[in-house]
Amino acid sequence: MTLRWGFLGASRIGRRALAPAIAAASGHALHAVGARDAARARAFADEFGVARSYDSYQQVLDDPGLDVIYVALPNDAHLPWTVRALEAGKHVLCEKPLALTAGEVRQMQDAERRTGRRVMEAFCHIAHPQVVRARELIAGGAIGSIVSMESRYGFALDRPDDYRWIARHGGGALYDIGCYCLSIMRALSGREPVRAAVAAAMRGDVDATLTGLLDFGDGIGGQFMCSYVSAYTQQVTVIGSAGVLSLDWPFASKGRTTRLTLKDASKQFPPCDPYVAMVEAFGRSVRGEEAMGYDLAWSLRQAQALDALRAAAVSGEAVSVSR
Repeated sequence: MTLRWGFLGASRIGRRALAPAIAAASGHALHAVGARDAARARAFADEFGVARSYDSYQQVLDDPGLDVIYVALPNDAHLPWTVRALEAGKHVLCEKPLALTAGEVRQMQDAERRTGRRVMEAFCHIAHPQVVRARELIAGGAIGSIVSMESRYGFALDRPDDYRWIARHGGGALYDIGCYCLSIMRALSGREPVRAAVAAAMRGDVDATLTGLLDFGDGIGGQFMCSYVSAYTQQVTVIGSAGVLSLDWPFASKGRTTRLTLKDASKQFPPCDPYVAMVEAFGRSVRGEEAMGYDLAWSLRQAQALDALRAAAVSGEAVSVSR
């Protein structure tokens, strides 16, 4: 069974990552794209040989020939269009951050239950073979007991009109790239943070740089930095009682040779496309071939931690993660 996809938004990430991944994935095909600008939608469709283009998102949802909707809209539009897609009988792959609050994720869970359709947050980095292997090593005791985790992701966002600089659209470094740092620490450790503290540097009403300190319980700490005004940087390190594991390209790894370092030994992973792995895993889950590894329950816990980090940034004090 080929899963037929429709895109909400003719986005950069759709053009650079998701459309090529769907073309390369087994059992998937892009059938339609919708944008508010008809010419932009048509140009996207022509680029990828897609037959149908629409000048509204609702027309994509109304297309009876689609099985899956990919939501690549500004962050504040994720909730309404994900729910509408579910109610139209479609499964949904939604860009990160899935939602702006834990309450929004709960609304998606309610819609999942009503419709029998599934939602997954588009965190492709967790599907990369280096992260899969890192999880196996840590779970197998290769570094002993986890003591601390560190993560960073930063770059210069030099487009002043980018929606990620606009607070009402869910802008800010925490939502856009801090969510990677948080998600990978959760995925690698299998643990959830219980308290959060933050130092943030603001540009207007948006966090341009945010440094977070997380308490994962049992004395395990996690710290991360995300920034729109830094030199390009990304790395993850997990420090254990018997060794240290690090990943040199944990996030934007498509097409790159990556390296996992454990103690004094390194393993290189050849270039691959983690978006393909994510799309294929999502396809298997919606076909009922396997359980969804990162479902809305997992995304709810992610959103609860982001809520605490946002609250800590506002209050200037440590905040407990609400469950």
